[in-house]
Amino acid sequence: MIPQKPATDNCRLHNVQFYNLLPRAIVCTAMNRQTNRLALARDDGTIEIWNMVHARFMEKTIPGGVGVSIEGLAWAENDRLFSVSLAGTLVEWDLRPGSQPRVKRSILVTGNAAWCIDVSRDGRRLAVGTEAGYINLYGLADDDVSYERILDKQDGRVLCCRFDSSGDFLVTGSADAVRVWDVRNGHAVHKMTTGRTDHRVATLVWDVWVTKDFTIISVDSRGRLMFCDGQLGTVLESMPVSKGDLLCIAMEEDERTLYVAGIESNISTFRRTQGNHGGRRNQFIRTAVRRPHTHDIRTMVTFGRNSLVSGGVDGMLVVTSFPPFQTDKYLPLLPSPSTVVAADSRLVLLKYVNYLEVWTLAKRIADGDGLDCAGAGRKIMQIRSKDDEHIICASISPNGRWLLYSTESTIRLLRSSCENEQLKLKRVRLTVPDQLTSSASCYRADFTHDSMILFLYHGNGAIDVYAACCIASPSRVENVEEETKFEHQHTIDGSRWLSDQVHLSAVSQCNRYLVCADLASSIVVFERTVPPSTQLISGKWKRSISLPRYMHPPTAIAIQPGKTRLAVAFADHKLFLYDFEEFQFIFSIYLPLSEPDCGSPNHPISGIVFDPRHEASMLLKNNCDILALRFGVDAQQGEEVSVECSAPQKVRKTSGSNDNGGMTNGNRTDQQQEDTVATTGAKQQTKYTLKLVRKNNHLVGIEWLGESELVAIEANGLSMVEHLPGAFRKKYYGKA
Repeated sequence: MIPQKPATDNCRLHNVQFYNLLPRAIVCTAMNRQTNRLALARDDGTIEIWNMVHARFMEKTIPGGVGVSIEGLAWAENDRLFSVSLAGTLVEWDLRPGSQPRVKRSILVTGNAAWCIDVSRDGRRLAVGTEAGYINLYGLADDDVSYERILDKQDGRVLCCRFDSSGDFLVTGSADAVRVWDVRNGHAVHKMTTGRTDHRVATLVWDVWVTKDFTIISVDSRGRLMFCDGQLGTVLESMPVSKGDLLCIAMEEDERTLYVAGIESNISTFRRTQGNHGGRRNQFIRTAVRRPHTHDIRTMVTFGRNSLVSGGVDGMLVVTSFPPFQTDKYLPLLPSPSTVVAADSRLVLLKYVNYLEVWTLAKRIADGDGLDCAGAGRKIMQIRSKDDEHIICASISPNGRWLLYSTESTIRLLRSSCENEQLKLKRVRLTVPDQLTSSASCYRADFTHDSMILFLYHGNGAIDVYAACCIASPSRVENVEEETKFEHQHTIDGSRWLSDQVHLSAVSQCNRYLVCADLASSIVVFERTVPPSTQLISGKWKRSISLPRYMHPPTAIAIQPGKTRLAVAFADHKLFLYDFEEFQFIFSIYLPLSEPDCGSPNHPISGIVFDPRHEASMLLKNNCDILALRFGVDAQQGEEVSVECSAPQKVRKTSGSNDNGGMTNGNRTDQQQEDTVATTGAKQQTKYTLKLVRKNNHLVGIEWLGESELVAIEANGLSMVEHLPGAFRKKYYGKA
């Protein structure tokens, strides 16, 4: 039993550590340098789109499936994303704002499985290397993909390919050789052999790079880095770098810094020297070695200034930069929300790739203020998707009676009931009128706090509203709940006010307001305006207000219980509190997360929960840290807030100027906003106290449970490690 809380401002913590996520290896990456968006593919076929402008966060995901293997990604002009797979297909993905990513076109390539892809720097051509040794060449013009030619067949598979700066020559790597192709006539111009360490084992060229002066850089299975002259077709230098395979290369845009990595999990940095060294100009010399991963590094890409993105078998997305040396790691988490807390029933829903789990939390003692942990941490149900399809979204009602999940092909609503102390699940079909064409899937779902209304978000911008109703007369049935179904009430056309897909949503505790935010920084409040009636049980939901639009996308939103205040955090760590009934800002600051003991500056604020005991207090989730923020007149009391069992930390107190920082309001001008705020109130808009409350290892989400309990859900770090393959081991002299 958890004892009673010792202090008024302390809260009891449910530290959930049974979220057993598995590591999902990163196979390949591609950086869009125009928009600073990163595309990465994992070993389960999932493609993730990351925003790398400020604090990096996942924007969109394309679910994979059983047997799906993405081997290469490439960006073209106008935000066109291409992928190749072992199924032998070239796929272009439709990433238009306002809709879910989907297949735009799929082309079957010649040569069976496709292993590599590259787009020329001028965006005119696209090349695909295949298992049978064929190189497929396509033209990219007028938002179309046109077949051009197949280059001469080579022996063995094409493992990697790279265009030169002009786009007229293509460099490929395969077994024992690096070839230079003239794509205008389809013939090989040069062939540079690599040599073998063992004459019985072929040397595999895993990756190649071509500089502006046509110097070809390659890495192979011998652990050697090789430099070749692409114009003459001669080997300039070959140096040993690793005891194991070198798998990937990356180079800065100025071509002065080179990175190589492989199964030894080290990233070796080479710098280009100026002048003449040993008869060669511009020689690369190794300057540093970093070890950000624990296992094989499969892919690397540079972006920005001196920043390197790497990924591999351990599933971690790692961003390193130098100078100064800094490392940021991003866990292989599923798209948010991956966990949902059912407050009324004290349950927690955990979403995995193709199944769901529901666990119990500790219950309150009826006659005391403590918690009974006897039944806590018990898994009461596990639901696996049909045919092991990837689950796009999942949600559970606060009363724990309704559970919904969606895949690409179907939406399933389940009702749980307890009979003879046994939990049973029954599928309930969503009732939709025949004249409405409902989408087969949804990418987000929300229940209201009374578990009576359900919102489903579809890829076309529509938000379907369902309400729980009894299909029979309550006086004629013994169990009303067994005859309860969710019927479609009406559809909100969110595309009228939201230009991109909704990636954040929140429902007020009074069940009257719904707030949606998209990736284009549009934030809209919908209000339940018509009282419930027999014809329309859920009431009529209409747009109430569109909040001021900011220049960066939001990363977290929350509605304050009992009030019409909305807290929004953005990618550049701006946070404001806005009253959408009074049409004014209550509080607005830039969080100083770069200060010591104040969070991680390169990670977003991914969670906001209001403290129900204090009107001007909230908890923020930043990476794996929980921060306490107090603002306004209560800012001086920030030192008293703490989570039970957490060590005391430093407190950051500041008071800055009142700045809306690039806000544009579609309803009221900034001058009208300022006129409504008194001078003393304006000073309190930026008074705050920020405190690091608790450090976690793999924090996924936080949520209040009642008024004095906090649920912190962590991913089990052991499950991420124990399922990894053995790491590369190097024998040292005199050691076992």
